[in-house]
Amino acid sequence: MDTTPAPDSPPRVLMATGNPHKVEEIRAIFRARAREEGAEPAFNLVGLDAVPSAPEPHETGATFEQNAELKARYWADRTGLWCMADDSGLEVDPLGGEPGVLSARYAGFSGPRQQVDLANNRRLLQRLGEIPGRQRTARFVCAMVLAAPGPASRTVHIVRGTVEGRILGPGDPWYDQCAPAMRPRGRGEHGFGYDPLFLLPGREVTTAELSPMEKNRISHRGRASRVMYFHLQRAIEQWQRDRAEQGG
Repeated sequence: MDTTPAPDSPPRVLMATGNPHKVEEIRAIFRARAREEGAEPAFNLVGLDAVPSAPEPHETGATFEQNAELKARYWADRTGLWCMADDSGLEVDPLGGEPGVLSARYAGFSGPRQQVDLANNRRLLQRLGEIPGRQRTARFVCAMVLAAPGPASRTVHIVRGTVEGRILGPGDPWYDQCAPAMRPRGRGEHGFGYDPLFLLPGREVTTAELSPMEKNRISHRGRASRVMYFHLQRAIEQWQRDRAEQGG
């Protein structure tokens, strides 16, 4: 695979995730943010499919920020690219913050993403049991880290985005009328992961019932991405100026 960009093309920034949904979401958010600023992005965002394959690092951090930093620095070091990574998940208050950093592997199940999502949702509902829906307060969290390449990769920026809501449960008409076996599928056709179970306060819709554009405006990843776009754009612009002054 030839990964060398054309001479006049913007520098590539790697979004280090194996989840294609995340890459597309962030690209869309960045495009919208660029339109708001009235300037073209100073970079070209690419996913892991654009770089040579390598083993993924083990996510051993105790926090979303630690895992995101671990991934960003690992891939910046391996590829020599500016690298952005995120770690995101769900924190449910009645469960003491579970599933937290284990959100993507909460059920301990591996396989196709849709099956993993369904297993995780089923595990979440089992853990919550008969706790009423109104008491199932929760939040989506996204920590995002930008790392610069070099002899030793370094962390440049860390940002966090959150969105508050709750998990569907007893007392919600849909949940009470739904067959138990169907509840893990939740409500809505968009999104992924826990989106079909995550109800937004005041709107009475799940994040899976929002259009992609609506979700990007309010989601945890959308909020983190909009802040990161500001930092990333300026970091790349400064890097380009420094290289020009050095004749590189």
